[in-house]
Amino acid sequence: MRRFCIFALYAIAALSVKAQDIDMGTGFVDNGYYRVRNFATQRYVYVTDNKDYYDITRDKEDFQALQLWKDAEKAVSDPATVIYIMTVGSKYDLMAQGTGVHSLTNYYPDVTKQRDGTYEVSATKTAAGTSVTKYLYDSRSSSTAQQGIMGTTGKDETYRRWIVDKIETNHAVNYVGIKPTVEFNGAYYQPFYADFPFRAVSPEMHIYYVTTVGGRFALLQEIEGDIPARTPVIIECASTEPSDNRIELLLSTSAKVSGNKLKGVYFCNGSRPRESTNAYTKFDAATMRVLTVADGKLVLSNQDESRLNNIKVNDYTTYTQVDALCLYANTSYLPADANTPDVVELTSDPTSINSIAAKEKASGEGIYSVSGTLLRPSNDTAGLPAGLYIVGGKKVVVK
Repeated sequence: MRRFCIFALYAIAALSVKAQDIDMGTGFVDNGYYRVRNFATQRYVYVTDNKDYYDITRDKEDFQALQLWKDAEKAVSDPATVIYIMTVGSKYDLMAQGTGVHSLTNYYPDVTKQRDGTYEVSATKTAAGTSVTKYLYDSRSSSTAQQGIMGTTGKDETYRRWIVDKIETNHAVNYVGIKPTVEFNGAYYQPFYADFPFRAVSPEMHIYYVTTVGGRFALLQEIEGDIPARTPVIIECASTEPSDNRIELLLSTSAKVSGNKLKGVYFCNGSRPRESTNAYTKFDAATMRVLTVADGKLVLSNQDESRLNNIKVNDYTTYTQVDALCLYANTSYLPADANTPDVVELTSDPTSINSIAAKEKASGEGIYSVSGTLLRPSNDTAGLPAGLYIVGGKKVVVK
């Protein structure tokens, strides 16, 4: 997201707005997690891809990876608004969604604090004896519009100032909470994937990963305590309200999760340049199962299109935009192969897996590791990595 690179900390006052009338946030107080909103429009910065384009000398830009949206209630439950800010000498690095300013551009942005507590973010490049400085703006001057446009020009310089809000677990409006989308047996669930370590702090929250898939079952294992960054999980909540499902963001953790069968995606942004291959993940019914409810059971399925995001994506073979079913941003899913059932029931009872495995083993069906873990319900070895397996009750070497 090549110019997420200079984005972030700034906010200001439109000419008709007085600073004392607006919550100015905490400002930058230390390395940590923040949200960034424009002072004139109150629209928050969302990191929705890891590619951007910016040529300061030629004054060419593409900031489609940085979206601006109003609504604090929307922001609190979206990991795309969580930005880790840290000082590097007299400058800053800004990181979110698996990417960061320095890793993409090899330099750090200039950030200037204003008297009113807001910030301006800029980049300067000198070529042929000429120095050019550009500032990040919310370029849509209408402060009432829900969506803004990130750019380097604006109607007034006040639109280039930004407010920095420190994220705090117990803050009234600037916290991170889970907004579950699946209801089952009086509880609420959300597939989740984020680039920060965290722990659940609200009552009745449980966090799971999938340890084993066998037959028509997938075994859930609860994670107690810290969740490492980049761990795809399924979160159980007691309410649909993010304020009741708060998580604490951690600067670091030594916790580890091994054997997790789930995977995750960061982005679901259809309006992206041709160079971006990570903006969205198209759903593939043959290789993906998503969280839903079917036949009165909590399952991972390829049968429920309502659990997918139908967005317009750029088709560069026809140079048009086409409809595509994609995985939602910051969610987890179960990878599947030809032997995975269309619907996989989630269970926390290991005997569900073991009984299926025992029946398959007795019938001579199934591929197992040498330690006895069921790998496939059939005897088809196609695509298996080289190694020693138990196939149909016999040792088989796959080369």
